[in-house]
Amino acid sequence: MLLLAACSDDDKVPEFDVEVTFAPDVNVVDNVITVPQGESFTIESVRPVNSNAKEITFGTVTYQIDYGMGFPTMAQPYTVTFNTDGLRVGRHLLRIFIGVWAVDYSPANAIVSYYLDITEPEPDDTTPGGDETNPDGEAAVVVVAHPSVKPA
Repeated sequence: MLLLAACSDDDKVPEFDVEVTFAPDVNVVDNVITVPQGESFTIESVRPVNSNAKEITFGTVTYQIDYGMGFPTMAQPYTVTFNTDGLRVGRHLLRIFIGVWAVDYSPANAIVSYYLDITEPEPDDTTPGGDETNPDGEAAVVVVAHPSVKPA
């Protein structure tokens, strides 16, 4: 059980990083996610790391592409799968809005942003009936980012 206590400084926010774990088939380099148009990509988890707070947890996590409608989730580990069928080829913005709760700190909101590059679809040269899910047993792609944090 996590109990949160108020503090006398209502603008005091915790320092922490955000660890975002992508599925093994997601290409993430220098904060840029690259996905062929029509392919889906998955964020497996979002969690706080390297915090100066005694205890810290995330509340609602909302995903947003290009300032459009947000996709909120309140269930840890905050998994979401995006289908890119409706996104044009080119650069987009993926933002992750995070409600933050930490002991002895004010509630806060954090934002982590990635560029999302949608490329031309890859030609389909696979054999029907094959299992293409993680064929090489690859590990998940883990990216740690320092968020922008403001009091709620």
